[in-house]
Amino acid sequence: IVEYARQRHIEVIPEIDIPGHTKALLAAYPELGCKGGPYTVSHNWGVHHDVLCVGNERVYAVLQDIIDELNQVFPSAYFNIGGDEAPSTRWQQCKRCQDKAKEQGIDTKHLQQYFTKRMEQYINGKGKTMIGWDEILEGGLAPNATVMSWRGIGGAIEAAKSNHDAIMTPVSYCYFDYYQTDKTDKEPLAIGGYVPVERVYSFNPYPDALNKEQQKHILGVQANVWTEYIKTFKHVQYMVLPRFAALAEVQWEDPAKPKDYNQFLQRLMRLLPIYQLEGY
Repeated sequence: IVEYARQRHIEVIPEIDIPGHTKALLAAYPELGCKGGPYTVSHNWGVHHDVLCVGNERVYAVLQDIIDELNQVFPSAYFNIGGDEAPSTRWQQCKRCQDKAKEQGIDTKHLQQYFTKRMEQYINGKGKTMIGWDEILEGGLAPNATVMSWRGIGGAIEAAKSNHDAIMTPVSYCYFDYYQTDKTDKEPLAIGGYVPVERVYSFNPYPDALNKEQQKHILGVQANVWTEYIKTFKHVQYMVLPRFAALAEVQWEDPAKPKDYNQFLQRLMRLLPIYQLEGY
């Protein structure tokens, strides 16, 4: 897959979401959790209180092994550790986590920042740049991290003002698992939300709150297609097309050039036969 993508000038960046979203890892290795298990693999998506025990040194050894193995597969200059939706509930009840927080002179609920900075040091030591969702901003950003701004554009603004790179992927413009029309009864089931093509096209990834130098830290945009409600690849295609075309123009066009949605629609009409020819 990596080589197939490389031949088409696409770089595949690995993401392993830690320290949250790790129920499967905990089910296999219960000693990596604060409670020691037993844990079960989650049968439903969502935010779970059982996360990795960041006060346990064994956790870091395991994660470093995983990073080493993934680095052999993915030559990408970036490594994404996720970092989103990791409640501190278990850490605040865990002696090892409490001791780690005391050792670091921080509140237990801010242990994720210690964890993130430690992971970043290891990833940087492998010659790579770490990416994380905008939760990694909370409690102080890791020194060289790139921020994925998903809960709005505020994370990207904060990151850029601190001289950190950022990727714009806010839910209100870039989540292609959201409905494309407000007539949801005529659409395949989706997670919710409403992001029509026109809204995607209207997105400005370079907010006025940033000056020209700070705007250089905005690396670009990203569409997200989470598949909790999507069972087939045909459905994936239905969700992303033609919204991909709108976001592509957001990324490629000169941001100083005024957008004209009606002109975009004319270009889109010429693109649709290509989609059909390809069987999308």
